[in-house]
Amino acid sequence: MTAVFGIDAQDAETFLTRGFVCVDKTNEKDGAVLNTFRSIRADDIIFIKEFTPQSGLQVKAAGVALSGYANEDDSEVCIPVEWVWRGEKLIEEFDEKCSRCGDRFYEENNITVQREIMDLMPGKLQLPEEW
Repeated sequence: MTAVFGIDAQDAETFLTRGFVCVDKTNEKDGAVLNTFRSIRADDIIFIKEFTPQSGLQVKAAGVALSGYANEDDSEVCIPVEWVWRGEKLIEEFDEKCSRCGDRFYEENNITVQREIMDLMPGKLQLPEEW
């Protein structure tokens, strides 16, 4: 199974236009975020999301990481992404609490959310029926 990472929608239009997902590395308190971001590998699924407890988890775009090698400069770390789905998908029902959905960036471990995101991907990237 490929890893699934959620990115906050704050910079969504920039990410979609540039074909990259980036995190700011100048903020020292975000060291854990930076380490998680650097763990992305080629073919991992990345999704852009918005979350509020009132409206639930909304997926805005989904794509595939094109490389496991991040481009870094003094201020940010970026990974190229092929965005293969754009739209709005509301995921209301979770099998468990979505404790990290409100985070700016995280690795998604909720199997229900993973399945919903994988279903948005083109056929060649979808999970087999028996999964």
